[in-house]
Amino acid sequence: MNPLDAAEGTPVSAVRGRKPPRSIAVGFAGKQGREYLPLLMKYSRPVGLVESSAEGEETARRLGLPHFDSVESALRAVDFDLALITVPHSAHYAMCELLLGSGKHVIKEKPFAITERDAESLTRLAVANDRSVYTLVQRSFVATFDFARRHLPQIGRPYWFAYDYHLDLPEPTCGWRADYARALGGVMLDMGYHVIDVINAYFGMPASVQSTFLHCYEEMRLRRLEDLASVQLYYPSGSMAGTVTVSRHYHEKTERLTVLGAEGTFRVEPGSAELRSRRGEYIDRLSPQTPKGAVVEAMFSHYVRHLDDREYRAAHLARQRSTVRLIDGIYASGAGRTACGAPPAVTVGPRPGDDGAEPSTDPNGGPERWRTDPTNSHCSVVSP
Repeated sequence: MNPLDAAEGTPVSAVRGRKPPRSIAVGFAGKQGREYLPLLMKYSRPVGLVESSAEGEETARRLGLPHFDSVESALRAVDFDLALITVPHSAHYAMCELLLGSGKHVIKEKPFAITERDAESLTRLAVANDRSVYTLVQRSFVATFDFARRHLPQIGRPYWFAYDYHLDLPEPTCGWRADYARALGGVMLDMGYHVIDVINAYFGMPASVQSTFLHCYEEMRLRRLEDLASVQLYYPSGSMAGTVTVSRHYHEKTERLTVLGAEGTFRVEPGSAELRSRRGEYIDRLSPQTPKGAVVEAMFSHYVRHLDDREYRAAHLARQRSTVRLIDGIYASGAGRTACGAPPAVTVGPRPGDDGAEPSTDPNGGPERWRTDPTNSHCSVVSP
């Protein structure tokens, strides 16, 4: 069934007895927008749809909702509380800036921001306007990943992990993700955002990273959009390290996090989690039968319920800022790699605001858009 067909006629659900927020959807005709629009219909009261394509106008007509070709038009025409944003990466910041500055809550596709400076700017806007901006990253709502996070202490001191995440795309990347001007990065910014969100939640920020970007297809190399990212992460204690590998062109879709600890091991996948002793005996395991749709709905409804929760909002913003900073460092390291040499190590350690407080107002407090001018980066490069 077309998910937009499922949205038609869906009753609006009140959130814990409160009146559901009025909402708009921005960029709803794409894959992610089509996935989330039924949930917006269910957990809020849509008052308009924003999409420039003819398909978007037809969908709005069919659903009986006003159609707008821009966020500015929607702001002038209708009153709403919440905007759902599912657009290419390059459009995120300007839309969020406009909406937060207009006093609207935002739920958006990843990434939270492209650079740490943009992330800090959005955080200040959210705080100043007392509004939330939540990023749609699902792993925290997957039962196996939550199980692993809660039971991680049972394996003792972790000293190594490997997170491998591969898609099974048989052809080169297409659509807007194949256009650098709109994607602003390859697999690390796209798939890798989910991975880094998990890694930061489990282990906190590493001290430094080294990364290598590789290409299955020559056209992707010419467009500076990596097909594969391989990252080494080193932690402040000096007694833990990890690896992250994300790619689009494996023979099967697979995702697995393996953690080695002084007293046991963890293996986590979307559909299963296993905790074992060092001898290999099972200590605990979980194999839930939860469909992806239920996970997505749990995440979306949770965000809607917590639109006005300042404590949850602050924690979410801090985590997303650290995710953006780490990805910035990963790209900075990859950009510094020479043709015949190892990539440089880039320091990415914690900064003020990581505890959930508002970030520093120092204009030099975060990296610039180094992807177009690497000399602007405030990441420290250490010789390998």
